[in-house]
Parts: sequence; C-alpha cells; structure tokens
Amino acid sequence: MSAIKESRRAFPGLDHAITLGVLLLATYVITSSGIGTGMGRLTMYVGLTLLAASVAGRWALGMGLPRLTGFLVIGFVLGPSVFGLMSPEVIADLRLIDKFALALIGLLAGGELQVRRLGEARAAIISTTLIVTVMVAIGVTGFLLVVRPLLPFMTGLGLAGAGGLALLLGVWAANSSPDLTVAVIEDVGAEGPLTDVILGVTIVKDIIVIVLFTIVLAFVGPVVDPSSAGGHNPFLEVGIEVGGAVVAGALLGWLFSLYLKASEEQRSPLATFLFTYILVVIAEALHLELLILAASSGFVIENLSPAGDRMIRGIASVSVIVFAFFFAVAGASLDVGAVADFWLVASLFFGVRMLLTIGGARIATRLAGASQTIQQRTGAGLVSQGGVTLGLLLLIEAALPSVGEGVVALGTAVVIANILVGPVLLKRALSGEVSR
Repeated sequence: MSAIKESRRAFPGLDHAITLGVLLLATYVITSSGIGTGMGRLTMYVGLTLLAASVAGRWALGMGLPRLTGFLVIGFVLGPSVFGLMSPEVIADLRLIDKFALALIGLLAGGELQVRRLGEARAAIISTTLIVTVMVAIGVTGFLLVVRPLLPFMTGLGLAGAGGLALLLGVWAANSSPDLTVAVIEDVGAEGPLTDVILGVTIVKDIIVIVLFTIVLAFVGPVVDPSSAGGHNPFLEVGIEVGGAVVAGALLGWLFSLYLKASEEQRSPLATFLFTYILVVIAEALHLELLILAASSGFVIENLSPAGDRMIRGIASVSVIVFAFFFAVAGASLDVGAVADFWLVASLFFGVRMLLTIGGARIATRLAGASQTIQQRTGAGLVSQGGVTLGLLLLIEAALPSVGEGVVALGTAVVIANILVGPVLLKRALSGEVSR
C-alpha cells in the first residue's frame, strides 16, 4: 500500500492516466466490434467522449493545467491524427451537438459582459483591441514576407500576390478565441477588472477581425488567385454574417428577456436549451456567425432581464460538460500532419504573434491608464485561438484553391500551438482574480 502511495506522489495524475488508458482500450474494443448503428452508435460516442474528456480534465488539473487542455488533448488522441478512434465521419456526425455547445459558450461570453462593470474597462478594451489588431496584422505580414522562401505556396506568387496573402494571414493572426477564453474563465471562476478587459477585448476583436478578414479576402483574392474573382460584394457579406448576427442576436435576446421577466418564478432550464437550439437553426438558415449571434443574445439577456443572471449562471453550472464535449471534438478535428509540414515556420509564426500580442496589449493598456496588473497580464490572456480562427482558414482554402492547402496546413500548425499554450498563459494571468 505504501508503495502505491509513493508512486502517486512521484507521478501526480497517475490514477487518471491509468483510467484514461483503460477508457481508450475500451473505446477501441467497442468501436472495432461494430456495436450499434445510427443514433445508438452516435450516443455511444457522445458518452465515451464525455467520459474520457472528464478524466482528462481532472488529469490536467492535477498537473496544474487548465481543465480544457485535457479536453483538447484527449480529443486529439481519439481523433484521426493519432489513434483514429473517432473517424472523420463520426466527427461530422457530432457537429450538430458541437454547434449547440458553441451557442451555449457564446451565451456565456455575452452574459459575462455586464454594462455596470464594463464602464471602467471601456478605454482599455477599445485601445487594446485596436492596437493589438494593427500590430499583429502588420507584424505578421512583414514576418511572412521575410520567410517567404520557406513557404512553397508563396514562392510561386509575384510580389503583389505574396503581399496580399501575407496581409490576409496577418489579419487572420490578430484573431483571439472567445470560446477558449470563456472556458478558462468559467473553469477557474475568475472575476474582476482584468477578466473584464481580457474577455471584452477578445469578443470585440473577434468581430473586428472577421470584418477585416472578409474585406481583405475579397480584394486580395483576385490578385493571389485570378480564378477566385467573382461578383460578390464583400461589404454585403460582412453586413449579413457579422452585422446581421449582432442585430439578430440582440433582437432574439430582447424577446427572450421579455419571457424571463414575465414571471418572478424560476424558469425551466429546458427553455434556455430550446432558445439555444433556435440560435443554431437561425444561424444556419441565415448564414450568420453563430458565436457572435449567441454572444449578442447573452449580452442583451444579462443586461436587460433581472432573471438573466440566473439563466447565465444556470448555463455556467453545466459548463464543464459543455466544454468537455466541445473541446474534445475540437481536439479530434486537429491535423497533426500540419505540424510536421511547417513546424519551423509555424514555431516562428507562433513566437512572433505572441510577442506582438503581449507587447501591443502592454502599450495599449498603458495608454489607457490601466492598472499595473492589467498592463502586465492582459497580453497573455489574448494568445489563445480556436474554432473561429480555424473556420477562417477554411474560408481561405475555399476562396483561394491554388494556395489554400498550404495556408490551411501552416495555419493549423499555428493554431495548435496557440490552443495548447494560450489557455495555460490565460490561467496564470488570471491567478489574482480566481475564486476557486
């Protein structure tokens, strides 16, 4: 017995590692046997994913890492890039539930932005959003032009084409991840001025980057790849996808806040889940950005309805399950081959982006007159990238087929680094505002 205790002290997380090994073996046996079909098999995968992610999350906590790091790693291990226990077909089947989870995360993100608390942080949020976006976009553009000879998909382009593609990736690199940020904040129970600034910048920057990205893609696309020229209007596309998401989300949030205010009695959580499903359906039908749609709704509900806080807290109470599933599926979707193809440039890309983000945030918060803590720690909270960032890569692949495959490979390698390192930096940055 003493030997077992000694081994646990020498190897923290050993119990969870063993449990994960047993779960992986059980998953392999079950999936290889062909047990179940249709919805039954899908339900089995959901259960196995949640169980494995739960254990991996506890293992990560035991190692001093954010819980969602464990979620991402176990998804990566289960996915096609490693053991292949979750095939691309299974991942595609899980996407509907994945989108539902993303909508819940968006509601949480919007609900965390309370008007009464954002007044003091407004100057820091605005200056940091603008300065970090500009510094990262320009800095990464210059970096990519310098390392152009190491990127096969750029060497065949002329100076104008290479410059346009570098600018597009520079704007893309300015994006941060609201989903990962909310997950860490909820996981550690952070609340305070620094948390407000980091979350506010992340959400506002996400909207601005999507707008800029869509416009830049439309203008540089014909230069990079003449076959991509078309008659679409980028401003109309942005207006529908982003502006429409903000307006529609605010309207839906207002309507739901009226429902919440109609009675002082406790509302069933089923109503919240039904509302979340409606958001997913509307986003799909109208081609709106789901995360922005949900965040806009959550912001209005939290700030207009006296019962909004109860609704947001209700979502937060089940957030561990939501995050476990969402980030496990996100991890399973990552392609390890991208790291092998562009590991050197991706490592430099990651380092340049991180330094520009941290440096830009420090300059911006100092200009805004923020506290020393906010000046020193905000940048570390903006390193994460996630699902929206990967989605923008897929837009490049579809719009610019001649360079799309290489861009996706490089971008995915950078995102993998930011996904793994970003949450750890954010958890450390928020250490002074953690309540649990």
